[in-house]
Amino acid sequence: MASKQQDREERRRSMAARIAALSTIITILPASMLAGWLLGNFVLDRLLRTFPWGSIVFTLVGAGAGFFQIIRILAPKRDNQE
Repeated sequence: MASKQQDREERRRSMAARIAALSTIITILPASMLAGWLLGNFVLDRLLRTFPWGSIVFTLVGAGAGFFQIIRILAPKRDNQE
């Protein structure tokens, strides 16, 4: 009896962990693009007077960083312990 209850509890925790991982994926790309735009606009463009190129470049860099993070989250974990 106890093992059935433990199995249900483990499945419930596993589902919660998956939901948490997926909810972070939703926010990673917009947040990284926003961070890139803020750095490009308020730091690079204002200091070097290169508007809009700093904003464009750093927004694209932020998008690349966001996609990289999403791939890292979705990639299967590898155990290199042999």
